[in-house]
Amino acid sequence: MISFHWLSRISIFLLGLAVAGNLVGKTDASAVKKLFDERIKSVVAVEFFVETEIDRKPTTVIGMVINEEGVILLLDVAIPGWLPPNKLKDFTVYQAGSRKPYGGRYLGQDYVTGWHYLQADEEVVDRLVPFTQYEIECPELGEELWGIGLMGKDFNFLPFYLHGRLSFMQKIPQEIGFSIEDLGSPGSPVFNAAGAFVGWTANGIPSNRVLILDGEKYNVALQNNNGSGAFFTAAEVLLHVDRVPESPIGQNIPWIGVFGLQPVASEVASFFKLENRSAVVVSEILENSPAFEAGMEKRDIVVSIDGKDLPLFSPNVAVTTYLERQILMRKPGDLIRFGILRNKEEQEIEVTIGRQPKLLKEAEQRYFEELGITLREFVTFDRVKRNLSERESMGVIANFVKINSQASTAGLKPNDLIKEIDGIVIRSYEKAVSLMEAIVADDTRTEFVLLISRKSETSIIRIRLK
Repeated sequence: MISFHWLSRISIFLLGLAVAGNLVGKTDASAVKKLFDERIKSVVAVEFFVETEIDRKPTTVIGMVINEEGVILLLDVAIPGWLPPNKLKDFTVYQAGSRKPYGGRYLGQDYVTGWHYLQADEEVVDRLVPFTQYEIECPELGEELWGIGLMGKDFNFLPFYLHGRLSFMQKIPQEIGFSIEDLGSPGSPVFNAAGAFVGWTANGIPSNRVLILDGEKYNVALQNNNGSGAFFTAAEVLLHVDRVPESPIGQNIPWIGVFGLQPVASEVASFFKLENRSAVVVSEILENSPAFEAGMEKRDIVVSIDGKDLPLFSPNVAVTTYLERQILMRKPGDLIRFGILRNKEEQEIEVTIGRQPKLLKEAEQRYFEELGITLREFVTFDRVKRNLSERESMGVIANFVKINSQASTAGLKPNDLIKEIDGIVIRSYEKAVSLMEAIVADDTRTEFVLLISRKSETSIIRIRLK
């Protein structure tokens, strides 16, 4: 018996064929087939495993070939940015329409775009075609566009044809094109009728719907993870596609230490006479960060960078991403001038860009299987999340707590901040690991005690070992 899940996948495939047939009826069928057969060589399926303390889960995403060396580009959502690279295992590359596996190596994530990069093994490189070998054009409003969808592994990643028309384009702040119809699976290229590359399919945009249950109406957002009508334009892709990371970790990321950026609300803009200007409010500044040392303060309103006003966006929330990208596009050691509105007076503050502290995905961690606890190093992310001062920033994080373990039963939860172990203040990750190793090695011990902080509350947890 075919399950509903399989039926839904088959229906997606048949829909693709129906749409393709509609286009073929308007154009020369042999020309469409030739373009399609050539361009599916730029699309691959990528399978990898996420390995956690207790399981190993497969994930399959779509990638686009970007150069003759076989480097593959993946969307930012393909791999969670916080996930440590050492938990990503066994990358496998599949050509469209084939289940023959080829190896792949994860290269890392670009800190500006969030896009991920993968290197395919040499044995498959000659079978792939980078999108840069095709003509590259900017699409026109109303132009007929098409793209490629891939079925799942059960269907040998069978490619199918999708098409639509460009409905509108928007800078948010990336330049994004939109079609009412799906143009491809997220991560696959988009072409015009002549076969020129015009963009790269982004993740699907949620659509608002009303769900009615027992006469009650509920507003819901629906998203199709198998198809999307949104795409990064060719110009946007070409602007950043060469930012291949040198390493999955340890990148020299520009940073000034501001957080909680928000666009200026309309009533605030009116009060400060900013109705026709774009502006961003700085909510938090990390103590001793480059911005802090330069004299930037909470609630400062940024209106310009290096003498140029922030551009206007619709929606205006996109201006915060623009500001963050402007910082990331520079290098540690560079000077950047911010036009600041403070107490209704405009002034300039010059900041020397620093290097981002250790990221969450780079934090050291250790799983103690006997206890069912993973300890993780305390990093800047934890300090910001908990709104702690530099003096208060110590301890380790309970990154994982195994369900039904003695620690779980005692009340320890993931993301708890462990401040003391058996009455000893934790001033470093290494100290916490050393104390836990001693607890595990002591066969005579029957329990240990943790002092933890959770949502600004401190409590003692007593964990029994026997």
